[in-house]
Order: sequence, then structure tokens, then C-alpha cells
Amino acid sequence: MTSSRFYIMRHGETVYNAARRLQSNHIHTPLTRLGCEQATQMGQALRRELGERPRVVLHVSETGRALQTAALIAEELGIDWFAASRTADLKEIDMGSWCERSYDDVEAEHGPIVIADHLLRPAPDGEDYPEIAARLQSWIERTGDDGQDHIVVMHGISSRVLRGIMAGYPAHPDHGVPIAPSLVQGSIALIKDGAECVLHGAERGTEHA
Repeated sequence: MTSSRFYIMRHGETVYNAARRLQSNHIHTPLTRLGCEQATQMGQALRRELGERPRVVLHVSETGRALQTAALIAEELGIDWFAASRTADLKEIDMGSWCERSYDDVEAEHGPIVIADHLLRPAPDGEDYPEIAARLQSWIERTGDDGQDHIVVMHGISSRVLRGIMAGYPAHPDHGVPIAPSLVQGSIALIKDGAECVLHGAERGTEHA
């Protein structure tokens, strides 16, 4: 339970998403035109919610696609992008040696990547869901409950785990950690007092990380 408000946002569509390729956390995968529009719309939705130049704390996954999304959001809000707290703890699931390869090529060798509930099957040399939960729990503990508004720009799979932890979702029967429902790219979930509502966007997102 927290008195702070957390606006957890999934970055906009990237060129890798559009091409159905698995993204890495170590290279810049730029937003498409649609992705830029999604990021702008998220900023506009937050401006309607919080007003112009709100007093907020901005947290961003240290990946190019999240930083680019955050820049467009910050522009709409009139806040300082340079003041954002960047962290690898908010990165996307690490898909190991599958990163940068096409879904079709990996699936031809290893079978389905997308599993039940629009989740990604962990790669043999990648990160599993308990490992994601551990780094996000560490981020939650460092961030604390300061009663402020927090904007968090991150990714599809990792945001579902963060939302699951913060909103008290039950542990997933197959992965052992709380996982929230999937949201589309360019979505905003608001978490306050241990409860979640979708502020912008809709459920059932694409499978692309």
C-alpha cells in the first residue's frame, strides 16, 4: 500500500515491434511514427490528469525506446527530461541470445515464444520472471513511499510484473510472481493505495517486448 501515485507507462511502438523482432536492452530501437504518436498521446493524457508542469518524479528505463518515449511525454507536460531518474532495473525482460532475431526465426528453431496470457517464454540463457520481480522489488524499495506523483516509463513485460507487485495481483500459476493484465503499447496504468486502474489505453496488448 502506498500514498504515492504511480503512472506506469509502456513505451510506444518501435521499428523492432513493427518488424516482429525481439529487442535488446543494449541497443537503441527507435520509435516508429505510430510510436511517437502514442507517446505524445500519453503525454496529453497525463496533462489532462495532472495539468501543465506538474510536480512529478520521472523514472525511465535506461533504453533508447523508453528514453525517446519519455522525451515526448516530458515535452507535452513541460517537465525536465534531463532530471529523470534512469535505471536498468526498469528494463525489459532479457531474452538472451534470442535478442535482435525475428520471432519467426526463433520460433522455427525453438517453438512458440508467445505463451499463454500474452507473455513471453523466457530464453534458455535469458531472464525469468522471478529475476524480473527481484530487480523491480529492489527498485520499489529504493523509491519508497514519499507521497509524490511518479511517472514510470518502461516496457510491456516488465511493467506487467511491476504493476502486479504494486497492485497486489496474485502470483502467476506458472511463473510464481504477480503479473498484471497485458496493456497495449502507449498505455498508462495508475496505481494508488495498492489498486490499479487503466488511465489511458486498453487491455490485451501485443506480445512484443
